[in-house]
Amino acid sequence: MPYLPLALIVLTAPVPAQSGATIPAKFRGEWARTLADCRARGGENSAGFTVAADMVVYYEDSDVMQQVRLTDPNTLTYKSKFVSADGEEPSEGTLRLSADGKRMLGSTREEDLIRCPG
Repeated sequence: MPYLPLALIVLTAPVPAQSGATIPAKFRGEWARTLADCRARGGENSAGFTVAADMVVYYEDSDVMQQVRLTDPNTLTYKSKFVSADGEEPSEGTLRLSADGKRMLGSTREEDLIRCPG
């Protein structure tokens, strides 16, 4: 009986989106409209926000992560609990980084935020 060589077939499938409740480290940090705004850290940064492992903190509110899904290396979508002085409600959003990781991209260039130093 003749032997046929075995062929190795490698199927390439798209990399599945990663999900969980933790924001990847590359998205974390203080984000502001200008370097001057970077001096107003945390809740005092009214023109931007702080991204932590499990939440996004705005001037007077926060989004507490419930599900985070990395849709490509520089984009994530999330479902969260939006917490404010008025109470809590379900929320969702998207965070997009520039290729160099120095800007958080808004829907227009004027809405982009810069990564604060340190």
